[in-house]
Amino acid sequence: MQFDDTLKTGVEHIDDQHETLVDMINMLINAKSHDTPPETISIVLAEMGKYVYVHFRDEEKFMKENDFVGLEDHRRIHESFEEKVLEFSNLFNQGHTELLDDMLEFLSNWLVNHIQGDDLRMVKEVLSQGN
Repeated sequence: MQFDDTLKTGVEHIDDQHETLVDMINMLINAKSHDTPPETISIVLAEMGKYVYVHFRDEEKFMKENDFVGLEDHRRIHESFEEKVLEFSNLFNQGHTELLDDMLEFLSNWLVNHIQGDDLRMVKEVLSQGN
C-alpha cells in the first residue's frame, strides 16, 4: 500500500497520521509475507488499534474546532471502524489467523475509501467555511 498524493487531505497533521496508518498496514502485510508468528502480529494489531483511537480523536477534535456540521456522522463512521478492527483483532488473537488476509483487505480498502471520501469531503467543507 502506497501513501501518495491521492491520500492527502491538505491538513498536515491529519496527513501525517494517515501516512502512519498506511505504514502500520504495510507492517502487517510484510509480517504476513514473512511468516511472522501470530503473537508478533497481535502486537502490531494492538498498536494499530491504539493509534487509530488517537488519530480519530485528533481528527474529531479538528472537526469540532472548525464547527464541521457532519461531526456526529463522521464520528459514527470512526466508531464502526474501531469496532470492526477490535472484532478482527479479537478473532485473530483467539487463533483465527486465517482471517489475516480478509483483515488486511478490509483495512486497506476502508482507509483509502475513508480518506478519499469522508475525510476529503470534510476538509473541503471546513476550508470552504473559511476555517
